[in-house]
Amino acid sequence: MSDISGPVYDVIIIGAGPVGSAAAVIADRQGLRTLLVDASTEVYPLPRAIHFDADIMRIFQFAGLSDEIEPLARATSGGLHLGADGEPIRDFRVTAVDGDLGWKPHYMFYQPEVDALLRRRAAEAPHVSALLGWRCESVTQDGDVATVELRGQDGATLREQGRYVIAADGASSGIRKQLGIALTDYGFEEPWFIIDGAVQDEDQGPDYSIMYCDPARPGTYVPGPRRHRRWEFMLLPGENGQQYTTAEGAWSIISGVTPWLRRDEIDIERVAIYEFHALVAERWREGCVFLAGDAAHQTPPFYGQGMCHGIRDVRNLLWKLAAVLREGEPEGLLDTYQSEREPHVRAIIDQSVANGRYICVLDPELARVRDEEMRARMAEPQPQPQQVRTFRDTIPGLVAGVLEPDRSAASGLLFPQPWVNTSDGARVRLDEVLGRDWTLIGSPAASAPADPAGASVLIVGRDIEDRDGVLGEWFATFGCDTALLRPDRYVFGTSDKDGADALLAAAAATRRRDPAEIAG
Repeated sequence: MSDISGPVYDVIIIGAGPVGSAAAVIADRQGLRTLLVDASTEVYPLPRAIHFDADIMRIFQFAGLSDEIEPLARATSGGLHLGADGEPIRDFRVTAVDGDLGWKPHYMFYQPEVDALLRRRAAEAPHVSALLGWRCESVTQDGDVATVELRGQDGATLREQGRYVIAADGASSGIRKQLGIALTDYGFEEPWFIIDGAVQDEDQGPDYSIMYCDPARPGTYVPGPRRHRRWEFMLLPGENGQQYTTAEGAWSIISGVTPWLRRDEIDIERVAIYEFHALVAERWREGCVFLAGDAAHQTPPFYGQGMCHGIRDVRNLLWKLAAVLREGEPEGLLDTYQSEREPHVRAIIDQSVANGRYICVLDPELARVRDEEMRARMAEPQPQPQQVRTFRDTIPGLVAGVLEPDRSAASGLLFPQPWVNTSDGARVRLDEVLGRDWTLIGSPAASAPADPAGASVLIVGRDIEDRDGVLGEWFATFGCDTALLRPDRYVFGTSDKDGADALLAAAAATRRRDPAEIAG
């Protein structure tokens, strides 16, 4: 094994899939010296993940990627669940316009294309070095430094060191296995097969997803970007799925649920059989090493949140790593990574599993009862106007971690991102004028703090104009005049118009509390 000759990196990221590559770009934005490692020199050539939401596009915006990713993605209109008779039993459809997070609710993308962009931007980032074609053989720790043992495709070896390691090496994570971290299994495993194809016209078919809750064969349709379309179907008991792996076999299933498409209007590009799981790692941290993405958790696909989880993971983790490495925050701050992210992940897995159980009903009588019950719920008044409802209504905020001790109603929620006007007349999304670190934002009635304590300060009416009234409505809804935003745009806490200094002091004290207390 070769000796260590390079620098001690701030962060070594193992895995250059979408989560690892995005992590490298985010780390670069945080000024962290980063090494990105992947066993392959090329991105995986087939599509797997296909959906991300407004929250993730907002994170891409922070990373300076949204302008390039948006043209590659298709903004869609949510989803519709159909019962055994083909009529709606649940309606998630929305209007594809910018919402309260500054972006459209749902985007579909072609993963190899976006992966390639993320990997390219990571490799070009000034604080990032990339080793592609190098496999991580092991990770060892000595005090506050981790050493990764790497092997190249030609058999050459390298040893690199970093203060921290992010294992974004996928569902079969070798690092997780080496660390002996067990997975909690929800006991929900279902075999499905996936069909990807290219239609003739990019406008063919509905622009929203359809879930077929049909006891004869549950399935789903997803409108990908441009001409890409995807279908997924459950394998029935006793089937191995091989009869559907040919183009004609795949068409025999597609044709039954896709009346708007003729056989000569689609090229079947691939059929793959897979089994989805619901799993969560028992520990997400072992000393200097953190698990992220599929290495830490695996989510059934019924909410399209698998990759989203991983992007949220690294956004959460990296602002804390930067705070420890660059700002001298206590190391215990990093223990809030799992305590903040795990409840969020588990809540969505719970919902995904619950959805999966009703979608995968194969008994016709049970399906009939299910459809009646769900239609009765559909008839109940909706809590929000239809045009702004999204899957985000089901995604919870933070429930523990770096939040004000006496939590207000807004604490732990994502702060909105409306379009605002700056003092020089430019019209931009709010995050473009927020600081990259902590930001105190106040209503026109709020008093500026005597000591900002390193936070940026933004007063509505003084520093920005809120012509659409989004921020004013938010302050009124939560009965406050100031909000302290964490670097990841979650609300730490709120106060009245004169409470800015106390709010900043509470945040500083919280970040320095005992790790067990912070972790909640």
